Amino acid sequence: MKLDVRPYNNEAYPMRNLIAAITAMLCVAIASLALPQGISKRLEDRRLDPLLSNRNFLASLEKLDGFVRVTEKPFLMHAPTATQCVINTHVDVHGDRFCDVYVSKDGEATIRAGAEKYPIGTLVIKSKYPDEERSKVELYTVMRKMPEGYWPEHGDWEFSVVDSEKKHVLARGRVESCADCHDAYSASGYLTRTYMREKVTEEQ
Repeated sequence: MKLDVRPYNNEAYPMRNLIAAITAMLCVAIASLALPQGISKRLEDRRLDPLLSNRNFLASLEKLDGFVRVTEKPFLMHAPTATQCVINTHVDVHGDRFCDVYVSKDGEATIRAGAEKYPIGTLVIKSKYPDEERSKVELYTVMRKMPEGYWPEHGDWEFSVVDSEKKHVLARGRVESCADCHDAYSASGYLTRTYMREKVTEEQ
């Protein structure tokens, strides 16, 4: 028996190629339908809100050009509060810390006025140092104003803890230890603003 070893010719098999293409499309369609509903929703959520992706979220924090620093100098954060900021992370914090606060430009007017409602998407960043000289950043904590209904009992804020190089998200979401501290300041949008007291007094 002599084997046919002629090169395969696509043009000689148009029907076979068509069937293969249709089969591939059907497989893709069936696979998409088979995705669990939760996964499909997460993919859609990330399409509508790119910052839900940790990679995009960290990229948005990489440079502080789009933020306004509202602290004239680092303010003192006492040890019990500083410790609350690193619960559920591997960061080791002992003793008092000093912080600067930055706010995205869409929330600047609100924080300066001490108003209660921040625009959705507002980002508030605290950079935390071991000393008042800003010798090094130990970590960042971030608040992001989410759409109504995200976490209404805590002002619809998302809380995050980010490492000093802004490369890793150490905690993110409905972080109870963060929310518990900020609940006391619900009248001013869940932000303390004590670090702005001197500046507010001067403006008045």
